[in-house]
Amino acid sequence: MNRLSILLLLIFLVVAQSATAQRTPLYYTTIGVFKKKSNADALVIKSSGQGYATKQGQKVNGSLHYVYVLCTADKQKAFALAIKLRVESEYKGAWVFQGYLEGSEPESPAPVEPGVKPEPTVEPPIITPIEPTPTIDSSALKPEPVVEKVEPKPIVKKPAGKAFYFKLVSEADGSEVKAGEIHLQESTTASQYQAYRPSELVYLSAPRNKKGTYTITTQVPGYGQATVTFDYADTPGAAKGAEGESIIEIPIPKAKRGDYIDFTNVKFFKNSSILQPASQNELDGVVALLKENQKYEIRIHGHVNGTQPRESFIRGEKSSFFATDVALDKVIKKMESKDLSLSRAETVRDYLVSQGVAKDRISVKGEGGKIPLYSEGGTLGQLNDRVEIEFVKH
Repeated sequence: MNRLSILLLLIFLVVAQSATAQRTPLYYTTIGVFKKKSNADALVIKSSGQGYATKQGQKVNGSLHYVYVLCTADKQKAFALAIKLRVESEYKGAWVFQGYLEGSEPESPAPVEPGVKPEPTVEPPIITPIEPTPTIDSSALKPEPVVEKVEPKPIVKKPAGKAFYFKLVSEADGSEVKAGEIHLQESTTASQYQAYRPSELVYLSAPRNKKGTYTITTQVPGYGQATVTFDYADTPGAAKGAEGESIIEIPIPKAKRGDYIDFTNVKFFKNSSILQPASQNELDGVVALLKENQKYEIRIHGHVNGTQPRESFIRGEKSSFFATDVALDKVIKKMESKDLSLSRAETVRDYLVSQGVAKDRISVKGEGGKIPLYSEGGTLGQLNDRVEIEFVKH
């Protein structure tokens, strides 16, 4: 190695030693560490107001902000203050960070009087610091002040068409009835309909027929069917709602002997006598009606789509009314449509009985597929799978 190389090596060692001496690790009694500087600033303000000489700093090339109340070369003092904070203050997570934070300077040692030797200090056992995960903010931190912005109210775009509110009113007492469904068609002979809940805002496009009318048919548990035709463009006498909707009032009669109620929301799993969960709300309405009027007796008519035999599964005695159970349900390889429709009526009856309705008030009948509402193979054929309830006595 030539002289120049040796000289350069010596210079490098001296510079490195000097840099190391300048960056002697210090001890910081720390009460919080944050990713966001604004959170660190908030804790500095808070703790300074409590009498602490709080500051903050970052590691070299680091992104975290450390909040500390003491920077010192005296390890014993840093740990003593950390323990004190844990015991006597709200900063139960105080800890000691050992290293160097940019811009920090250790506290100046107390001056020693001439001729007086400083008392020797005995270092207590050192508690190994456990640096918390930097991403966890101090629990003592006050939330960052939030400046509320006054946002302009969004412009709500209304759906296309004209707004209507279909209000069903009981003929018996004039009260509004919010149960059941309304079926909207352009004529009573139309093969399809739109189903809506009563007492809800509905936007309708103009009908395509020459008369410009819609026909409504009601399906409400405990009430007879009502049919109303109204003019889309002109609804004289109709009240207006808060959104400018036309309120179409439809009187509906209480169910009487011989009335059939078609439950469009009481549905079964395909080729089964097990109810879908959405059926429960409507059936509970029947329970309430039968409990209210003890004179009512009903007959449940079960229907299926088509007349051909099919592989089916039915409820076991202990299986759920509203969910399939491989262990408890019964599978029948070939089941006649009439038998499946009867099993469906029995399922509905058994549910009503389970809710406290006397079994002797309910009779059942399986109609098979002989009374379809729609073509068996059409898009609406599945609606032939249904139950109807007939009120036979009051």
